[in-house]
Amino acid sequence: MGMKPSMSGMRLDLEVVPNKTEPSRSTFVINWIGQETSSKSLLRCGSLEELHQVVQGLRENLENMMRQAEEAVVKIREQQERDEEKRMSPSDIWRQMEQAPTEEAMFACFNALSESKRLEVAEWVLTHVSMFKGRGPVFAEHYNIVTHTLDE
Repeated sequence: MGMKPSMSGMRLDLEVVPNKTEPSRSTFVINWIGQETSSKSLLRCGSLEELHQVVQGLRENLENMMRQAEEAVVKIREQQERDEEKRMSPSDIWRQMEQAPTEEAMFACFNALSESKRLEVAEWVLTHVSMFKGRGPVFAEHYNIVTHTLDE
């Protein structure tokens, strides 16, 4: 996981073994050339059409790998956000909400929390925050007890 790949010295190479009577039936060998001096044959194709199919399959495989990597990064970030959310106390979250530049931003901050955290924060706000000044009355007015969200 901590490996930093370096493409210098590592590449794919195509070796063509000509078929003089029928050039499209030449043999095509895809070699992996690593950082060591020797190369490794990955694939051997008996025609140009077969090579085309193999290359298309490799492209699709590489694109799938990129999608999987991107999805993995998203999941890791989401898990980090959930972990951060778990560590934050309701009072910390309320302080962030109070500092939001607009009521809409405050609503978005609250509604982005998991449902269980919204319940925890709502209970804390409704029992610890003054409902006569600041954002407390705004929270109480817009809190939806059914969906546990702040509605505009």
